[in-house]
Amino acid sequence: MESRQQPRRASRTARKWSLLFVLGTALIALSMILSSCAPSPQQQASQQSKAKLDNELHHAKDDLGIPDTLLKPIETQEQQIASGNSSAQDATANYNLLYSQLLGIEQTAAQTLKTQAVTDLQAFTTILNTRRSQGFTEINTYQARLDQALKNLNSATTAGDFAQLDAFVRQQTEALNALWPAYLKLQDFKATLHAVRLAGVNSSLSDSEYNADLQAFRDASSADRYQALVGVIDGQIMQLLADQTEALPFIGATMLSIFQSRIDQLNRWGEHSAAKTFQAQHDSDATDLASAKGLADYLTLAQLITKQSNAMVLPWARGQARDDLRQLQEQVNIAMARNPLVAYEYADSNVGIGNVQGEFNSAYDVNSYLQADADTRALLINLRAQQDNLNDPTVAWQPHKVDFQLMQTYGIMSGKVIIVSLAEQVARFYENGALVYWTYVTTGRYEKPTTPGSYYAMQKASPMEFKSSEPKSSPFWYAPTLINYAILFANYGFYLHDAWWRLRFGPGTNMPHYDPLAFNSGSHGCVNFPEDNMAWVYAWTPIGTPVEVY
Repeated sequence: MESRQQPRRASRTARKWSLLFVLGTALIALSMILSSCAPSPQQQASQQSKAKLDNELHHAKDDLGIPDTLLKPIETQEQQIASGNSSAQDATANYNLLYSQLLGIEQTAAQTLKTQAVTDLQAFTTILNTRRSQGFTEINTYQARLDQALKNLNSATTAGDFAQLDAFVRQQTEALNALWPAYLKLQDFKATLHAVRLAGVNSSLSDSEYNADLQAFRDASSADRYQALVGVIDGQIMQLLADQTEALPFIGATMLSIFQSRIDQLNRWGEHSAAKTFQAQHDSDATDLASAKGLADYLTLAQLITKQSNAMVLPWARGQARDDLRQLQEQVNIAMARNPLVAYEYADSNVGIGNVQGEFNSAYDVNSYLQADADTRALLINLRAQQDNLNDPTVAWQPHKVDFQLMQTYGIMSGKVIIVSLAEQVARFYENGALVYWTYVTTGRYEKPTTPGSYYAMQKASPMEFKSSEPKSSPFWYAPTLINYAILFANYGFYLHDAWWRLRFGPGTNMPHYDPLAFNSGSHGCVNFPEDNMAWVYAWTPIGTPVEVY
């Protein structure tokens, strides 16, 4: 028996040691696995840098209100680092670099967005004044929105404030641009209804629809609403055709007549290529109208003419802008031939015709052509005013006829208005149509002209330090200068402000002259006032006051 028990004890011992060996090996392997999964110091640093960057991104979005457009490049690069094959050490360095860039964006975002908001406010102002000069009564609603936007600009402090303001301003500008095609479509509907009445057909239902459309138009809605109105009117015209079968020939002839009149206008504006294409379509439509028999023929033709007319909106906007630009160029040439030292602001490549020519050349859609045209019209209106004023013998300190013409054109006869005459080097101040103050000023020199146009007082500061944007090597550089009273009015950087360093103001001071205290020429684009006079202007001028520069 004993000889058989010994082997069994040996076997149990062997198994015991074997089990211990396996467990030990497993523990060692597990330890190695856990050791290999633990982040290295470099990986930990990378994760910490990424978390720091993410926290700052949340702060920039949620607390500072910085829009995604400014933060998107940072987020895109962060994603590329996270999904890349760079080492942990390189990733840490890249995250830290992005963090530094983000801090830079946070520090400059408010100023960047403020500049953009002011630029877009100017675009809103220009298209608003253009629509006002065209006689649109809906402008009063937009004027109230502009007044509120100007107040918001003056109270804005954070990047989020300026971003929100800019988004609102852009919406209003887009709506005023979309208003024009909707207006043309309303005219189509009106002409169609007139044709129905001439045919002796009752159009009371469609008259009600037209009145509802007109009210929707006058509600000064969003751009989307105006665009939808165009589609609604197209549908109403089609329904009118279906309902008033006895008036079909009259309606078809009217639609063709409107189409032809706009083709003729394109030709007058120099849009010959587009006009040729549309003329061929019109002639084909005329043939189809002559052979039309029943409702289906007329509906098909009406839908085709509507489609062709809608396609005309872009060349129409482009042609209108081109023709106004041509007129402006003619007026600039006439003015410069008379006296190149009087209208040089309008001939300038940065603030005059060169600026709007660049806008036109870079325009690519209906809105951009309409905006270029609005800016062109503003220059054209004010240049004509300037040239008319040259023949006015009225002394500087009395009301001028041209001042009233401008105020009437832009609908600003009530309230406070500032008029700056570049040729006279004078500013006049009106309240409810009555002259209440005047002063000599100094405007931009020949190389740095003051921008003519229609503006508003956007911001006020007292005091304010001006810093030159030019390098010290430039003849236009100036040392940081403390200004006592400053009112921002145009193209971010153009102010009405005191120039305490000047001795002379008034006629000729925008040209080379001798001044023992200051620059021997005009300003760098701002409108300079004697210090005491500017103190009065600053106290008198609320945010939103119109500023006409002609």
